[in-house]
Formats: sequence, structure tokens, C-alpha cells
Amino acid sequence: MIGRGAARRFGGERNVLRRTTDRVESLLVFVLVFTFLAGAPLLAWQAGEASYRSDVRAREWERDHIFRVDAVLAENAGAFGPQGTASTLPLAARATWAAPNGAPRAGIVQVDPGARAGGRVQIWVDETGEQRAGPARRRPVSQAVLVGAAVVLCLAAGLTGLHRIGRALLDRGRDRAWTREWREVGPRWSGDRR
Repeated sequence: MIGRGAARRFGGERNVLRRTTDRVESLLVFVLVFTFLAGAPLLAWQAGEASYRSDVRAREWERDHIFRVDAVLAENAGAFGPQGTASTLPLAARATWAAPNGAPRAGIVQVDPGARAGGRVQIWVDETGEQRAGPARRRPVSQAVLVGAAVVLCLAAGLTGLHRIGRALLDRGRDRAWTREWREVGPRWSGDRR
């Protein structure tokens, strides 16, 4: 029962009223659905695995190349902007720190309000002691799931687009055939004998 229904749905029946373009469209739908069902899990797995490996490598690189150090403030934090108005910008102060290799470094660091000279703040630096942003908060598993879902959605959108293009081409052919046939049959039915 299911086999006959599927055969009829995908153009395997011998109905004389079914046009060739209808069979081609049914075959197109079958191929696209099969491609999605077979390809989506594989593509999602591969893309998710590649994303996971990339995030893990990035996390390992950051662990090996970005370090947290204490910086000693050389001045008080600037509490006000120009002309004594309150500043909405992050507060900063000059500070000194030691690079991971022991070399002394100096620069401007971001501080909390009320920070005083001689106070300590923690900053992130690379191997040479240059300031860097802290390591990103990475979640490789959730990122891999999102990438896999995005790949599945993109595949679905691409196959839907192919279906629409194929159907538009088949509809154009059906419209031309209908017009051609109507030019032959129409005058006989309407009584117009031109």
C-alpha cells in the first residue's frame, strides 16, 4: 500500500493524463528530499565537528599565549572628563607590569572608579607583555550545534531554491504547451473559424 502510494506520488504510475513534466517534477522532488535526508546529517556533523575542533584549538592557543598579570597603578584614576564634567568613558590610568618573560612594561590600563596610585589591577597580556583582550568565552559544543543547525537550514534553503527554479522552468514549458494546444483546439470549441 505504501509502495504504490509512493510510486504514484513520484511519477511511477502509468496514468495517461499525467504529463511528462509532472513526472519530471515528481522525480525532482524525490531527488531533493532524498538529498536533504541523506546530506543534512552528514553536512551538519562535518561542519559541527570542524567548528568544535577550531574552537578547541583557539582555546588552547589562548591558554598558551595570553596571560593574566598584575599591573601596579602609577597614578590615580581619572574621575572626570573635560571641564570637570562626569565622564561616560571607561576610566584609565598609567601602570607598570612585568611581562611573562620578566621584562618590565608600562602603559595605560582600564581601571575602576576610585583606583589610586600603587593599587593593583589585573590585565591580560601576550608573551611579549603587550596588552590584549582577555580570552573569549568559548563554548565549543554549543557553537558546534549552532553551526550544524545553520548548515541544515542553508541546505534546506538551497534545495528549496532549486525546487522553485526547477518548478518555474517546468511551469514555463507547461504554459507554452498549453498555449500551443489551445491554438489548435480553441477555435473548434469556440466556434471561431478564423
